[in-house]
Amino acid sequence: MVKASTFYKRNYTNGYEQKVNYYLERLDQEFQNEDVDQIKFCKKKLDYFVGKQVEYLTKKQHDLFAERIGVIDKNGFSVK
Repeated sequence: MVKASTFYKRNYTNGYEQKVNYYLERLDQEFQNEDVDQIKFCKKKLDYFVGKQVEYLTKKQHDLFAERIGVIDKNGFSVK
């Protein structure tokens, strides 16, 4: 039997900004609570989602540039 997670992948079509903001708020709360384990957990999550957001923005800027110069169309397909 195949795991359900194999077929399901989250798609963040608007980037990861909401996740970054969520873990920033959580990190602030955990600093207030002085919970070292949760601080480390939130930092790990932030590192991951900030990296993903940077990748998302870089790809978005690249795609916009490619569209502007006519390499791809608005749907991301090559123009021939």
